[in-house]
Amino acid sequence: MSEARQELGAALWRLADLVRADERRRSFRAKAYRRAVWSLDDLSPDLSDPPESILSTPGIGAGVLRLITEFEETGKLMLLDRLEEMYPADVATMRRLPRMTPSILRLLKGELGVETTEQLRGAIESGGVEALRGVGPGTAERWDRALALVPVPGVVPAFQAWVLADTLGRHLHRHLGGVVEPAGQVRTMEEWVGVVDLVAAVTDPPAGREFLQSTAVARFLGFGESGEAILRSHEGVEVRAHLVSAEQAASRLLMLTGPSGHAREILDAAGGMTASESDIYAASGRIWIPPPARGLPDEVAAGVIRLGHVRGDLHLHSDLSPDGRMSLDEILLEAVDGGYEYVLITDHTSGLRFGGLNEAGLEAQAVAIDEVRPRFPDLVVLHGAELNIARDGGLDIDDGTLGRLDLAVAGLHSFFDLGHDEQTARIIRSLSHPMVRVLAHPTGRRIGTRPAVDVDIDAVIAAAIDHDVALEVNGHRDRLDLSASHAAAAVSAGALLAANSDAHRVGEMGNIANSVATMQRAGVSPKSVVNAWEVTRFMTWVRGGASAGVSGQPEVGS
Repeated sequence: MSEARQELGAALWRLADLVRADERRRSFRAKAYRRAVWSLDDLSPDLSDPPESILSTPGIGAGVLRLITEFEETGKLMLLDRLEEMYPADVATMRRLPRMTPSILRLLKGELGVETTEQLRGAIESGGVEALRGVGPGTAERWDRALALVPVPGVVPAFQAWVLADTLGRHLHRHLGGVVEPAGQVRTMEEWVGVVDLVAAVTDPPAGREFLQSTAVARFLGFGESGEAILRSHEGVEVRAHLVSAEQAASRLLMLTGPSGHAREILDAAGGMTASESDIYAASGRIWIPPPARGLPDEVAAGVIRLGHVRGDLHLHSDLSPDGRMSLDEILLEAVDGGYEYVLITDHTSGLRFGGLNEAGLEAQAVAIDEVRPRFPDLVVLHGAELNIARDGGLDIDDGTLGRLDLAVAGLHSFFDLGHDEQTARIIRSLSHPMVRVLAHPTGRRIGTRPAVDVDIDAVIAAAIDHDVALEVNGHRDRLDLSASHAAAAVSAGALLAANSDAHRVGEMGNIANSVATMQRAGVSPKSVVNAWEVTRFMTWVRGGASAGVSGQPEVGS
């Protein structure tokens, strides 16, 4: 591959990081630069394509063309050089820290000489950051806690690894054909990922290896012992691309997903079966086990919840939420298409920092939901809200309005730094309200950026059991909250769970699969998940009826 083209790809990727930091908000320019990196492989190696040909390449517009021309003529990008002088080297990580702003990032570099996260931690420890305008002890403490969340060097949070696996997988599929699937830590829903494994079934693996020296990755490092290509992504993550024949793909996927002892036992019992992973399990005389559950005892893993068990979503935001981007009609059409039997509309309410529906807004929404229900006769459309839990555990909507909802979800959106006892008491009080039936993202964590609140999780679980409230397993990959370990503890104690997407856009409704995968890691069966219940049993629970013994366990789905 042309060294110049590889350098341009790295420069555009870095420019996107810097522009995101400089503009703070979601940047259209940064998105365009990042998209262009994936398009450079469609250009000639020496970037000599005529302008009209470059502009006809998907993902490249006039602004990027000017950057390509500048780089071809000068070997650099002036905007990149200017921003590099202003911002730290580890800006991609630092910009995600709580209360971080472009001006503070510039001060960190300009006044303290901070380039890396390690240097930032040193400046926090010495107290140097508190001399900067806009940084106080509270902010410094938040940064320190966020930076300490990384369990070991070289790993990235689940959501970053998933985005990398998804985009690189689609890129490989587009150029090499065949089926590309994530394996390893991404497939088993690890919260932190050190290596992204991709299994690509291609017609000509040796020829395909040449393409792995691509602008979509920063470096090609060579080949591993099993012939896999070892790459370094632009984010610094190790990627292993396993280019195999279609006949080898299923066994390679099984081995890479692991655990190795389990995979080897299945393969040996299957006697060389190579069709698909599910066929290999069948040939071994065992039922297929979902990847996140494969570390569990067989009898537990066989009974875990499957995606096909989920009959509804209890955490959905329409465009009446300040951050919602889908209409009520879009939600319901997607729900019907997904085979759901019921959904709960849960827009944010007015106590949220950036606003939400007040009492009058909820009353108006109730009318709109009533009007749309006849158009979806096979879907139970429930009216709820995602309430904000105040510092004292109160809710931000009056009881009269709450009483007209079908049920409500309550969640933490503020006061994350309260002490252990106050935080615990606050959550427990919110669960005592009769309209609160689900506790959303119970610990408030964001993997890699915000720690869980300091709370007695056992006391919260006990209170949820006492008040018959379901604890949510939130499907956003940067939340996965409850975690698998907390979900397992909750179910062991007798608590109910809810598998929810917390979708704000139609594409996010698929987050429900991440919730289910987290429950699979925890060994959770469908009988403990309220939205895996058939509608009669579910509605009995909604209305305050007994949560146990109403009906049997759902049939196993896919």
